[in-house]
Amino acid sequence: MKDILEAIVANKQKELEQWKQYVPLKQLYGIIEYEGAMKREVPSLKAALSGFSTIGLIAEFVRKTPALGWINKDAKIRNVGADYARYGATAISIPTDFTYFGGYDEFVQEAREIGITLPLLYKNYIIDEYQLFQAKHAGASAVMLTAVLLELEQCNSLVSLAHQLGMEVALELHTAEELDYLACNADMVVVNNRKACSFEMDINRSLELAKLLPASMLKISEGGIDTPETAKQLAAVGYQGVIIGEPFMQAENPGLALGEFIKEIKGIGLNI
Repeated sequence: MKDILEAIVANKQKELEQWKQYVPLKQLYGIIEYEGAMKREVPSLKAALSGFSTIGLIAEFVRKTPALGWINKDAKIRNVGADYARYGATAISIPTDFTYFGGYDEFVQEAREIGITLPLLYKNYIIDEYQLFQAKHAGASAVMLTAVLLELEQCNSLVSLAHQLGMEVALELHTAEELDYLACNADMVVVNNRKACSFEMDINRSLELAKLLPASMLKISEGGIDTPETAKQLAAVGYQGVIIGEPFMQAENPGLALGEFIKEIKGIGLNI
């Protein structure tokens, strides 16, 4: 594992130790039970992306990235999330890691509290079952698990637990060497066009991996998708969804930027 990934995991382990001391797992589960989160129905990301034959847009609420630093520090989920829903997003992706993405679990909670009914994808560096309970408590529809951070057996265990908690799993892959992780029975695959250990971006990662993924697997692409033409390329090789955040969050009005993007790609059959 490269230095940046080692730093990410070390930081997350330290963060988890603090959380577990502050709110032990048994207490967190009790809170979830008390608030009725286990019985709360959440919209399905898989169903939303399977609802049409072309491609869906998962708009990301991302205030900061490892590559760019802060891109929209003052953005509020209650404003941007509501506008994403208004302007036609299929779902909303919410990174909840603070150190690298400026995120919080509360962003997911607030999105639900203000009445956003779109599927919410909970993104974090998930390495422990505790984080799945955090995602459930927040109101996530689905969680993202990243193959490069997990052993195969660990990934399989986390997928199983996420399903028991009533959440779907998006399995993030970077290379063909990680295809063994498909055995974990995730609900969908996300191909990240960025190298796991650097900021290098290449859309060909998605184009090439599409040939190796099962035709029946719901496929999502993320990273470097900043033009309608790129979305068209991905739709043509079988992707049902794209995750786009930075181009929208860098705009003065992220929701409006999303709406304009969707208008431009209506010609390729994006359903809204």
